[in-house]
Amino acid sequence: MIFITGSLHAQRAIPQQKINSLLEQFHDVKKFNTEINHLNNKKTDERSHPFQILNKYDHLKYTFSGNNTIASADTIVVGAVPNDTLVITGAFTHTGLIFVMNDGVLIFKNAQVIDTGDVYVVGNGKLLADSSDFFFPQEYFYQRALMFIQNATGEFNHCSFNYSGMSHNLVVGDSANVVMNNIHQNDFTTCGLWGASSLQINQCNLTGEYILMSESQATFTNCDTLLLWYNFPDSSVINYSYPPGDTVYNYSFNNTVAGVNGINYSVDVDSCHTVWWGIMPVNGSDVTLTNSTLRTIGVWFQRGDTALATGIFNNSSYTNYVTPLSDRNLHLINSYVQTWSLYVFDSSQIFIDSCQLGEVGCQQTSSAITSNFLLDGSGGYFWATDTTFVFATGVTVYTLPRSERNGIFLLAYSWVPFMMPQAIGNSVMICVQNNLQMDPIPYDGAVAWLQNIASPDTNYVQSLFAITGDAWIDQGPLGNWMDFQSYSLTYQLFGDTVWHAIVTDSVNEVHNGNLAYWNTNGLQSGDYLLRLVVKNNVGDSIEGKKHIYLRPSPVSLEELNNGDAIDVYPNPASSVINFKINSGNIKSLLIRNVLGACVFEQKNIAADESKIISVNPKLKPGMYFFEISTYHQTYNGKFMVAK
Repeated sequence: MIFITGSLHAQRAIPQQKINSLLEQFHDVKKFNTEINHLNNKKTDERSHPFQILNKYDHLKYTFSGNNTIASADTIVVGAVPNDTLVITGAFTHTGLIFVMNDGVLIFKNAQVIDTGDVYVVGNGKLLADSSDFFFPQEYFYQRALMFIQNATGEFNHCSFNYSGMSHNLVVGDSANVVMNNIHQNDFTTCGLWGASSLQINQCNLTGEYILMSESQATFTNCDTLLLWYNFPDSSVINYSYPPGDTVYNYSFNNTVAGVNGINYSVDVDSCHTVWWGIMPVNGSDVTLTNSTLRTIGVWFQRGDTALATGIFNNSSYTNYVTPLSDRNLHLINSYVQTWSLYVFDSSQIFIDSCQLGEVGCQQTSSAITSNFLLDGSGGYFWATDTTFVFATGVTVYTLPRSERNGIFLLAYSWVPFMMPQAIGNSVMICVQNNLQMDPIPYDGAVAWLQNIASPDTNYVQSLFAITGDAWIDQGPLGNWMDFQSYSLTYQLFGDTVWHAIVTDSVNEVHNGNLAYWNTNGLQSGDYLLRLVVKNNVGDSIEGKKHIYLRPSPVSLEELNNGDAIDVYPNPASSVINFKINSGNIKSLLIRNVLGACVFEQKNIAADESKIISVNPKLKPGMYFFEISTYHQTYNGKFMVAK
């Protein structure tokens, strides 16, 4: 449904029919009237891997399964032969991936490392670092990852990490073990722990966020700025109160704690400051929290779930609140939640309406259809990864909308005031008729698609004026098979059923320029719709609409009909415009734009210049109206300025 494989000409690249149907619904009624049947009744045997929230593990499983080999000249592989050890000291710069596999050992000792790539430690591989500084340049957040899976080992003592001022991934899974002592982090870490992995961190200034799952174990001592996420699976029953304050001593959480049932991970925290609490309840879980202050709740939707999220708001205090989600019990008593976020897995689908959330993300083959909500960024960003589809209309996004891997993100009729939409991997970000602070940008082999009718909002009949905006499809630096083919622009009187062409199948992309000149001669005043349709090179097309009001002309047809009294040439003009009167003498010249504003005026014209005058008012392209006065009569007309 989402991304094609095989022959490109055999099928569409995007779910065009679904997209245009949803766009039409939004434009017509400005909201979704969603009918959701059998909520929480759709159960399948398909289960998502909980680590998919970090998007990396599936790729790594493929890389190291079967007979797949690593074939990149700029990739460092340690462990390709038995007893392989690599020691790095001093200044070291590398572009590409670093793999430590089998029984390989990679040692950094007093090193200053600049590595543009991920680091994967797998098998029985070991990465040992002492008194070393690591800089991983990133173009965008979560571009780089430090990953330990299978039986890998990581030991870091007296080390520092810099990720270009952006968040990054640390992954500890399977039976891997990672120990960190005296660590300085320049940037925020997002870490997932799953399987029977273990992590110990002692003394860290900016520890980051850690997702506890499966049978993992984590210990934090003498750490600052720590967010702990507890994943509550579908079989869990939790009745719990978090400790007050943000300084924590001698704290433990596991299945031996009273009121905690159905989890297998454990965490110990001692002498830590600025500690925040978060939970990730899965559909089917039964969670009651009392007298707790939560930095965040990240609600998970798994196993083919279908759900409606409405009326959920950040920064809320709850006396006795049952979250309005029919697929689970999430009960908050005398508690406060700063941020709500929603995460959608496997083939699940959610509908979001009338909420204020911190982060929304889809992974695997899931989807989200969203309308009329605020994403304030207090929990992260707004994303579609793997082969998911996110459809957002009428939303306000204070943070970053982003498509990843092979995901498709359609953002329409929305407001993004602070950050530019992004497309990374091989994904597609489609922006239709939004109010954007910056144009979308494609990275890697991704595609950014922008179509927008920017102006005008109003104009006049009996005129010719420019319609401005964007119609383009850009590829990232690695290229993509999808490209721009054409755009068409049509109009329709509001309430009519017929669309009339202004431009048909123009093959020229428009970046913040003129889409067309619209001649409104013969049209009646009133409300109109403009429709912009953009096509890609594999036959997909998406349409966006904009309302425009055409006013009655400020110059009537009778007034414009001056016969042979006035000659204006050249028409259209580019610079100098000549006005010639065939009867009488010109006294003054006034030029107005289509909004009626005076843009040029010349008075007290000398008698010897009164039959013909030449002016260069330096006007922008468009339609203009002139008024020429003689000593006995006033003449009105119009002319066009072209580039």
